[in-house]
Amino acid sequence: MIFKRSKPKLTPITKTDAVKRLLELAPVRLGNGDRAVLVFFDLKCPFCARLFREIDETLLEMAEKGLITYAMCDYVVHRDAEPLHRALRCVSEKERLQYIREVFSSRKTEARDCPEGNLRECEKAAEEVGVYGTPTLLFYSFSKGRGYIHFGYMTPSEVLEAISSL
Repeated sequence: MIFKRSKPKLTPITKTDAVKRLLELAPVRLGNGDRAVLVFFDLKCPFCARLFREIDETLLEMAEKGLITYAMCDYVVHRDAEPLHRALRCVSEKERLQYIREVFSSRKTEARDCPEGNLRECEKAAEEVGVYGTPTLLFYSFSKGRGYIHFGYMTPSEVLEAISSL
């Protein structure tokens, strides 16, 4: 029997204020497009790392062109990842994507002691829109006041298809 991957389940969401709040709290935010892509991640999550390696450059390019707002919000599932997430907040905003790249490629595994910052606020706000694990992707159109949320890994083509459907 051949396993056939089912299409991603996109759950509708209409919480504009909550999505805006998440964008404010996100330690990584690039671009200012009408459509937003928020990735909820854990720095010890293997599928988060895979998703990041496969789609980060594309989302970054889209954000730089003003096509989307690309943000990454912490959602710590693995408690041993918490020091890495705290350290992310001690890194300058311009260096945060590079820090994430280094952690996900196993080049950075130790974290310096840093304050929690808004880590808990980020997690609480994520739960308010239905996030319960990682990776979770939220796709949102501010002009339409609606979007979709998906729990789990998505292929790059599925991510692009979800953005196009907004």
